[in-house]
Amino acid sequence: MHPMSEHAFDRLPDALILVVFNSIADIKTLIRCRAVSKRFNSLVPQAETLVLKVDRVISADSDGSFFLSFLKSIFRSLHHVISPKSLPIQPRPHNSPTQILRGFDRIRNLEIELPGGDLCLEKGAVLKWKAEFGKSLKSCVIMGYRGLGEGEEVDFGGDMDGGLKVRVVWTISALIAASARHYLLKELIKEHRALERLVLRDRDGEGTVVMDKKALRECRDEDGEEEHEEEGVESGERDKSRTKVPAVQMRMRHEPLLELEGCGVRMGGATLVVVTPIKDGRRTVAEEVGLVSGAFEGMFGEAAGTLLKTRTYLLEMNSF
Repeated sequence: MHPMSEHAFDRLPDALILVVFNSIADIKTLIRCRAVSKRFNSLVPQAETLVLKVDRVISADSDGSFFLSFLKSIFRSLHHVISPKSLPIQPRPHNSPTQILRGFDRIRNLEIELPGGDLCLEKGAVLKWKAEFGKSLKSCVIMGYRGLGEGEEVDFGGDMDGGLKVRVVWTISALIAASARHYLLKELIKEHRALERLVLRDRDGEGTVVMDKKALRECRDEDGEEEHEEEGVESGERDKSRTKVPAVQMRMRHEPLLELEGCGVRMGGATLVVVTPIKDGRRTVAEEVGLVSGAFEGMFGEAAGTLLKTRTYLLEMNSF
């Protein structure tokens, strides 16, 4: 072999190798790449696009009790709405994304995948949500149903007349899960100041938290405001396991039996909820359509688009 061919790879510029690393994105694979050579070991930490799939998640400064606190938060928030038997929560072991990512110093685009969703609803019910955050909630789109059938009549548990209380519980549950995930990201956001886009989702496809460049900057700049707000808050009054949800308005749409022609499915108790902070005012129809159209894909996307054409119920909820 010609001696020049043995070192052909070494002649590739660093910028081109970083393009390859950014295409790989998977952190576990990139960490293995560091063992290939000294050059790779020095270049991998410069990767700008990363995908982190975690099996266990704990807070960076915790001894492992973060998820226990998270569960207590959910129980406290739902205590006056629904009994624990109606919405059982199953503990899942959780490892800190902040700690794992400390070896990378130029991250611009980051996607984190958690082991699974946070909600356990009644049998047959399915719930998906997408939330956008800055220093606090900007919007949350929630889509759920209570039963599914194909081409035949299905018994949906007698919930063909609405079940408003159940829908409100779904909404609160999704907001609690979203705010807990946002809280988990705060330390990471402050450490990685080059971040321009951050997505946190779960392996089950239940919920997604999205933050763009402007929202990330807003979250980093909140420290002074947060300290000022806490001066008048008594010890133990504020929940330290999730971000506070502001007072919100909920635009809810519901169909007892929704026919989805695109996929030939009947969706029982189909519900769409668009949640936005009251302080931001009421969204226009175009803005609301924009939020919903980008939130879901496939069957859920078709259902959400269909429900947008139905009657709207407006509810408001205080901060919690």
